[in-house]
Amino acid sequence: MRRFWLDSFTVLVLAASSIGVQAFAYEDWIRQARQGQYQPAIEALQQYQRQNPADLRAQYDLMRIHAWAGQAEEVLRIYQALPAGRMLPADVLQAVARAYKDTRQWEPALRLYREGERRFPGQTAFTMGLCMTLADAGQPSRALDCTQALQPATRRNPDYLLARSYIYRASGQNYEALRASQDVLALQPGKPDVIRDYDLSLHAAGLDRQAMEWQSRHPAIFSAAERADRQADYAAELTRLAPQPARTLPERFLVADRAVRLQDELADSASFRGRPAFQRRIRGDRLIAVDAREDAPGSVDIAPERAAQYPDYAYASLGALQLRARRPEQAISSYERALANSSLDAKTRLRYQTGLAFSLLESGHEDQALALAQGMEQNAPSTRYLPGNPEALPNPGYADALILKNSLYMYTGLLKPARENLAQASAQAPGNINLRVPLADAQRMSGMPRQAEHNLKIAETYAPRQEDVIISQARTALELREYRQAEELLAYAKARYPSNIRVAELEKDWQSYRRNELIVSGGFESGKGADVSGQDGLRVQAQWYSAPLAYNWRATVLAGHLDTSDELGRNVNWQGAGLEWRGRDWQSLLLVNRQDWGQGGKVGAGLQLDHEVNDHWRVGATLEYRTLDIPNRALAQGVTANQGQLRLRWQNGPEQWVQAAYTATRFTDDNRRHSLQITGSQRLYASPRVKADAQLELWTSGNRDEDRPYFSPRREYMAVPALRLEHLIYQRYEQRLTQALTLGAGVLHQSGYGSGAVGSAAYELNYQHDRNLEVGLRLQALTRPYDGQREQQYSGVVELKIKF
Repeated sequence: MRRFWLDSFTVLVLAASSIGVQAFAYEDWIRQARQGQYQPAIEALQQYQRQNPADLRAQYDLMRIHAWAGQAEEVLRIYQALPAGRMLPADVLQAVARAYKDTRQWEPALRLYREGERRFPGQTAFTMGLCMTLADAGQPSRALDCTQALQPATRRNPDYLLARSYIYRASGQNYEALRASQDVLALQPGKPDVIRDYDLSLHAAGLDRQAMEWQSRHPAIFSAAERADRQADYAAELTRLAPQPARTLPERFLVADRAVRLQDELADSASFRGRPAFQRRIRGDRLIAVDAREDAPGSVDIAPERAAQYPDYAYASLGALQLRARRPEQAISSYERALANSSLDAKTRLRYQTGLAFSLLESGHEDQALALAQGMEQNAPSTRYLPGNPEALPNPGYADALILKNSLYMYTGLLKPARENLAQASAQAPGNINLRVPLADAQRMSGMPRQAEHNLKIAETYAPRQEDVIISQARTALELREYRQAEELLAYAKARYPSNIRVAELEKDWQSYRRNELIVSGGFESGKGADVSGQDGLRVQAQWYSAPLAYNWRATVLAGHLDTSDELGRNVNWQGAGLEWRGRDWQSLLLVNRQDWGQGGKVGAGLQLDHEVNDHWRVGATLEYRTLDIPNRALAQGVTANQGQLRLRWQNGPEQWVQAAYTATRFTDDNRRHSLQITGSQRLYASPRVKADAQLELWTSGNRDEDRPYFSPRREYMAVPALRLEHLIYQRYEQRLTQALTLGAGVLHQSGYGSGAVGSAAYELNYQHDRNLEVGLRLQALTRPYDGQREQQYSGVVELKIKF
């Protein structure tokens, strides 16, 4: 018996010890969960539940811990596995109801909250949950009525105020929510739930900086990840504000700089690692800030294969940076992805479509760009109605689409429709500078800088410091040869908009004007009776213009050589030097030259003067002593000539022009020659890649004497209509390659030799590398009667223009 009682006592002691140890461990698991170590506690309790399946306490505690961890689905899984009709403790019932609410299952949530009100009438948490669920379910009026159950004799009840704050936020009344949060904060400033509610109200009201500072004052309540989210919210707010106009020039990029700096700090923080969604957000916001900062694209990763690291809302900024980096093909893809978002508002969609249109244009898809812009204009109504105003108002979206379409017309060479459309729109809205500036640009590009200047003066009265106005005025001043004005405007633009791409392009134009210029041409001429070289010849000429001297003056030097195989002509060398003036309405050139054709050098001189009366009319005159424009066969006989010319030109843009030139030549052998040439061109067809012009040349000449060693018929008449087709082969920013074919057929009459048909064909190939380098090739074949015989003439010329 003694041994039996001893063994029994030992078993009891061991059992009691095991129960005590297990109880101690269970309490330790709960303590860990309360400290935020959810997963170890959950795993331990799940193991305990498998060993003790009948212990409901473990299931309730698992539901509590899953609720603390925000795992609503797990709470519902355990709850739904319980026997039907189980009466849950108050806090567990509340956790299940909240889990239904968080998973947007409104009916079971409302049912459990009402059960809690009935079973635990003294606990206001169930009433608060009921009211919040009604708000989340889209019933804000019923939710606010529900809060009356929380209201005691005084309205300053924390539970009442917290519930109303939540309801106001759920229904979008964010400032009412903030006021309720401030009221409850005054009652219980140290309570965690109240502190969190105030943070949520600040965030909902768009006060992201205040929310960030509020969280930083309570680090024990908010985790590092939560604080990082609020910092990201504030950085996003700065990013949105960055494109807005600044009060002063030094403040232009301060907001964007602050946004980029804060985003860089977040990217280096521990919260950035291990949170893919947060990483994409920070990278996307930083991309937008850099775009607003007008930084070089090299400061962000814009490679197309890395686009997945950015959120959808950043694709438009990615496209803008790719376009700025001259990668238009990549920009097309980015803008198309940005436009795939069906929730874009009309203004944002228009901005994205504008970027896509320019990307298509720069990548060589001009027709697609124009089709997009024309569709945007057609789909945008010209007027709109504002709520409460029965009168129709102009729609800014329509004006933006109109401007975009006509800007594309300008960039593709369709200048006439651009001028007409913008002039009509500007007449209807004379105070809209967004119409006047592109109209001025179209006029300037059409050779009408004075009209452009007039429109820009009107725009200046409305917005004297607007970026577009300043840049367009500077370009127009350059076109008008108002160099001092252009320099001042450029200096102002560089100081105010230092990183703007258009200002950089304007700076390139200015630097191109300030360079030396060299024009080198060389070619051959073959055929019996060729005009200048005699029968066959090679001609080379180079002319250099110095960099500007005192803005308007340039020195020039000329040298050339003619090598001919004609037994009736001679090889000729010529040189010249002079001074050129380029002013607003006047342009003149004084040149002293020397010719040597094997009979000793002869010195000559020439004065050329041109005056632009207005944008349509231009007159000019040239006086030359011992002109260089003389038949080689005349020089071979020691004959030189003095020449005078009067010119008159009318133009209406590059599409329509007529020019007349009367030339009188007095040879030293006492012969007199008079000639009149009238040429003109009319645009027949224009598209971004092809242009067709009808041309006409009328020419008449008369000589006093016929018996001269050079061809000198008494009378000569010629009329040659022609068709010129120009094709744009390739264009990429400044680089441009075009070809043109001109076909002409007419009639020529020479006194004493009869009449005959004239046929000509010319092919041109021109390449422009940039503002400072151009090269062109022209090949021509001509058949005509010459001194009574049918003759063919072939010529070719290569010309190089380089600025250095």
